[in-house]
Amino acid sequence: MKVKVTLYATLIRYHPEDKRNEPFAVELPEGATVKDLLDKVGIKAEEAKQVFIRHRSRPDDYTLEDGDEVAIFPPVGGG
Repeated sequence: MKVKVTLYATLIRYHPEDKRNEPFAVELPEGATVKDLLDKVGIKAEEAKQVFIRHRSRPDDYTLEDGDEVAIFPPVGGG
């Protein structure tokens, strides 16, 4: 199955083509979870503060579906 991933802020360094805020496709086996996706892209779980699928925040064990659009955000810093 394929999902479309968009990375934000400091996570753009994991984009395979180094393109800022442009989605890219990731091929995963059926039944793959958000954690499986993060592992495939190379993002450590603590680097992904929020993962949104279908406009809702999803946990690491959420099972992805073919065609899902996944937005991944890092923790926000500042002060």
